[in-house]
Amino acid sequence: MKTSIKILIATLACNLGIAHAQIAADNAGNYSGWGHSDNGGFGFLPWAISSNDGGGNFAGTFIGDSTFGAGDINTGGQSFGLYANPGSAFVNADRGFASPLSLGEVFTFDMALNFDNGSKGFVLFAGTQGEVFNFNVGGGGGVSSNNATLNPGAGAGYDYGGNDAVLNLSFGYVSDEVVSYSISRSSESGNQGVLFSGTVSNLFDAPSGFRFYNSGTDNGLDQNNLYFNNLQVIPEPGTLLLLVGGLGAIAAYRRKMRA
Repeated sequence: MKTSIKILIATLACNLGIAHAQIAADNAGNYSGWGHSDNGGFGFLPWAISSNDGGGNFAGTFIGDSTFGAGDINTGGQSFGLYANPGSAFVNADRGFASPLSLGEVFTFDMALNFDNGSKGFVLFAGTQGEVFNFNVGGGGGVSSNNATLNPGAGAGYDYGGNDAVLNLSFGYVSDEVVSYSISRSSESGNQGVLFSGTVSNLFDAPSGFRFYNSGTDNGLDQNNLYFNNLQVIPEPGTLLLLVGGLGAIAAYRRKMRA
């Protein structure tokens, strides 16, 4: 086996699922402040922030410690945050992928939240099709989509309260028309497990961007904020394993041809 192939196989094998396999990545540790047109990390377009701050509404973005209001999803002691109060206030943080997701790519991130008053959550967009998936927490939590299947997990009935709650969301582009999703929750209080999973079908555009939002919370308490962090796009692990296996097969074939 040529040395270059050995090195490539070893490198891919060592980097499965970690930073070297990342297609896009960003976290709050890349920012000292956060607002419209900022663009930390790599593989994403700049943030587009909109809100109705002012005139009695308090709404906007910040970089801060997620443990002040919810669970720990910090990088370097900080996460992205959104606040919006009182009832008519809103803030949206939109962002596109530098390139729409390709088949086999997975978008993942962490969210942390506590009180479920108002409305806060995540939206996935797919090109001209617009919004194709929404996870919303407000008086409980749920998912909605015109084309989603829903599999409530063992944790689906749990209260979203609890100062240490952490959510992980994952979206995989598994075929030309289908995105799979999984939303799980962990808490030191004992409320763990998959909340929701399923698929979003009948897509005619690839996933192209997303939104985090917060609106209509009761007041400015930290527990009413939405926190999120650790955004990344990675190849589905099986894709990398197939690539490593394919390179190994090529190397074995070349050894056989030289024998």
